[in-house]
Amino acid sequence: MRFWENQKVLTSFYSQCIKPVCDRYHVTQMELNILMFLTNNPEYDTASEIIRIRMLTKSHVSSALKKLESRGFIQTYFRGKNRKTQHISIQESAYPLIEAGKHAQREFARKLFLDFTEEEIKLFSELFQKTCRNARKGMEVTEWNF
Repeated sequence: MRFWENQKVLTSFYSQCIKPVCDRYHVTQMELNILMFLTNNPEYDTASEIIRIRMLTKSHVSSALKKLESRGFIQTYFRGKNRKTQHISIQESAYPLIEAGKHAQREFARKLFLDFTEEEIKLFSELFQKTCRNARKGMEVTEWNF
């Protein structure tokens, strides 16, 4: 199965597509990825949700969030009386970076799906989501019998 080799090509290509944005705004790919995640998933606005959903390491997320906050791109706050969970809000200063990130993501998708029909893109998306669900279920298995 050549999946492993090919998935690395996809992630490398994505990195190549967003590198100019990272360079222009002096952010790391992790910082941009977190901003884009928060933008695309406003219902998930805590570090623990970013870690859980994106399957990233706590130290990398924590470091990136500190840098984003020091640059004024995000702000953390507490909701109500809960002083344990910090929520994250994107600040207006991050909007130009986010727009550049969205443009890079659109270009990545456009180039990735060049010569695909709308039907093929839809089918790919459905199959990919199914594959990801199976992978997440597989990660819950504690013992494999091969």
